[in-house]
Amino acid sequence: MKVIYLILLILIFSFQISFSQGEVQETRMYNRDERTFAIQTSSIGSGVNFQIGKRIDGFKKRIYFTEFSTIKHAKEIKTQNPYIIDGNNRFVFGKTNSVFDFRFGYGKQNEVYGKHDKGGISIRYFYSGGISVALSKPVYYNVIDSIYYSSASGKIDIVTSKEKFSTAVHQVSDIESKASFLKGIEETKFTPGVFAKLGISIEYSNSDEIINAIEAGVIVEAFPKKIEIMASDVNNQVFISLFIAYRFGKITSKRIN
Repeated sequence: MKVIYLILLILIFSFQISFSQGEVQETRMYNRDERTFAIQTSSIGSGVNFQIGKRIDGFKKRIYFTEFSTIKHAKEIKTQNPYIIDGNNRFVFGKTNSVFDFRFGYGKQNEVYGKHDKGGISIRYFYSGGISVALSKPVYYNVIDSIYYSSASGKIDIVTSKEKFSTAVHQVSDIESKASFLKGIEETKFTPGVFAKLGISIEYSNSDEIINAIEAGVIVEAFPKKIEIMASDVNNQVFISLFIAYRFGKITSKRIN
């Protein structure tokens, strides 16, 4: 919820600035092709983005990008076995798959308010779409087989086996911890999908050659079937998420006076 509130505040602030500035005037023209990276968090996960911007004219760019992010379920809550007091043994009870998402997109970015001097801001909106691929890797747990006291070590030893979660079999008290991430990686499944992305960008760098920007907006993504994350009937086929990102990079071509 904090992410959603922050995004709404940024959108309201940016629209207030754009309307208060009056009519947009183009004071300087740039052939501002860009290469940038972004760190992004959303209401369903987090990730990174690489983007190339190709200038069309003084106000518009074509954008090409790829991004990698996680997809999490709203019911993912970490817990631990109540009989094993160890902060390192926390796990998400009932999670069946860790889901990662690759997106490959194309779109356009329009500038609605440009910088008039150093220290100013430019405001842009962008829209894009493309294809995505969801990677679903099974989650394994260290399930307790037996617990016994070892007279040799003077400690309680726990014998576990690595198993996938089963609603019919497992309780919180049956699980010691989550197994290694690498366990089950060869069972990863791929699901293709499509997405659309809409947002606003506030660029505030003091340099004409550097990009620093805050972005916020919405992503809608759809797959041909439900993406299973939890052992529940409430898994989604369509994901709608709000995002906020910090973008940084540089201009790859020079100014045209």
